[in-house]
Amino acid sequence: MATISSIRTKLLEQFPEPQASLMATVFVESHDELIHRAEFNELTAVVKELAGAQQRTEAHVEELAEAQGRTEVRVEELAEAQKRTEARVEELAEAQKRTEARVEELAEAQGRTEARVEELTEAQRRTEARVEELAEAQMQTTWAVKDLAKQVGGLAGALGGSLEDFACDLVPELLEHHQGMVIASAGPEEIAVAGKPTEFDVVIRGTIDSAPVIILCEVKAAVSASEVRRFLKVVEWVRESTPGAEIRAMFFGFRADSQARRAIVSAGAAMVFTRGVMIP
Repeated sequence: MATISSIRTKLLEQFPEPQASLMATVFVESHDELIHRAEFNELTAVVKELAGAQQRTEAHVEELAEAQGRTEVRVEELAEAQKRTEARVEELAEAQKRTEARVEELAEAQGRTEARVEELTEAQRRTEARVEELAEAQMQTTWAVKDLAKQVGGLAGALGGSLEDFACDLVPELLEHHQGMVIASAGPEEIAVAGKPTEFDVVIRGTIDSAPVIILCEVKAAVSASEVRRFLKVVEWVRESTPGAEIRAMFFGFRADSQARRAIVSAGAAMVFTRGVMIP
């Protein structure tokens, strides 16, 4: 660093000694003052920068404090949501227990249903076996009727017997066998129809399940569809004139054509022919 003496020595080369000494002194003092002032300005600038940085730091700290506040609020909300979630999970756990209990009940019910189905299957087997037995019995009855028809035909020719007499003997037995009818009487009978006496080939009176029943039987060697319709109309007249009584229709003979058989079945009537027996 230059001193007053060194500066004065240089100035003496151009200036007188008093001026050189004064100028050296002023130059050094001015230089020191400028140095101090520059450092002060630099320090002031640094202080200002530090103050600005401090303000920015405080502002950032304030922002962080606000963010921390929002975070704490959010954490509180999440804590509440977690409580609700745990409560919901507990409810679902209870519902799961109830569901499992219900599934267990359904499994037990399924077991009972399967057992019941097995019982019904066994009952169905027994029913089918019984139907088979009844079909066999029906077939045997059919053949028996055919045999009896042949016998009656022979007897009628040999002894002068009638088809009506055969019906009086056979029809009650069939009704007892197929419908459990308790026979009170069976034979030809005259009944008033629309105020006029009408002769019926065979009238069977009795009870089924303790209820009185009257069977009106038309006997023909060969029954036609027109004869079926005519006789069913007469039976209907008897029903109208005998309220409260159960009146049923039956046809007995050696044979009937297909139209006659269909008419009998459609009317829900009974029939006994050499081709078979149909008693509803």
